[in-house]
Amino acid sequence: MRHVKTLLGSGGFRKGEIFVMCILLSGCSPSREEGGRAGQAGDSVYVLRWEEVEAYMNAAPSPVQVAVWLRQEKVPFYKEPLHDPTLAGRYSGLKGAANLGIYLTDMAYAHATGHHQEAYDYFSSISRLATLYNIEDILSIERIRQMDKLQDQPDSAQKLFARYYGEIQERLNETGQQLMLRHMILGGWAESLHIILYLVERGNNNQPLSELILLQRSLTPLLVKLYSVDTLHSSVSKQIVYYLQGLQAEFERLPASEPSKTPTTTIKQGVIQMNFKQQVQIAPEHIQAIRAKVEPLRQFFIEV
Repeated sequence: MRHVKTLLGSGGFRKGEIFVMCILLSGCSPSREEGGRAGQAGDSVYVLRWEEVEAYMNAAPSPVQVAVWLRQEKVPFYKEPLHDPTLAGRYSGLKGAANLGIYLTDMAYAHATGHHQEAYDYFSSISRLATLYNIEDILSIERIRQMDKLQDQPDSAQKLFARYYGEIQERLNETGQQLMLRHMILGGWAESLHIILYLVERGNNNQPLSELILLQRSLTPLLVKLYSVDTLHSSVSKQIVYYLQGLQAEFERLPASEPSKTPTTTIKQGVIQMNFKQQVQIAPEHIQAIRAKVEPLRQFFIEV
């Protein structure tokens, strides 16, 4: 049985294991969710209790996770699928938060593949957005330089990036910007899937990347539920649910796996554990179909 385990704050790698930073959020009451100085136009208070929402957020890959996964697989760097960093100044509010997640993921991908100048370009975009949400001190140039000094120590740099990302989450939560946090996580998730699909289409269709795509099949219903709770009050959430449901339907069109090939996922004490009993592959036509459903969601976030 192949065993892939994602473990909070762990460094280094062993054969058959991928260690990643899980998303941990502090609890809060729904009444705080309308706060935050960046504004909440187009969104609303959650209907679900925050503890339930938190469980869904815990399942979405963070930029830190994506960087670890891609570095582990030694994937090449492609600039084409990444978002234009010069557009950062045009975003604000909910869309700005989603692009904060997108740019963080792009920066993590560039850093994981050793393209530090490109990573620095994306940091500049992130810095612009950070001022909107009162997190500019977390992503200060001094702190990024500290991470860059660890270029020859990728595990240490990864841990530092994980700490920064955790601090962003805590700050958004503590300052009543949970809505921004939700969109930042979804934006990063969409960008990570976008990059992984691009890599697979460019010939990097190895087993771990196929497994990561299959994992998103099980997570998509959770994200649909996360945004479905306030579609009656929010046109933004309603549009996002529409895109997510299209993606979910495409995942469901994948050929049924034999029981021995079906991946299982459990979350316990901050650990996401994935078990794949046999090798699984996704046909190119299914990769293209999934990409066709991811792109409208991503475009919804990045259009200016």
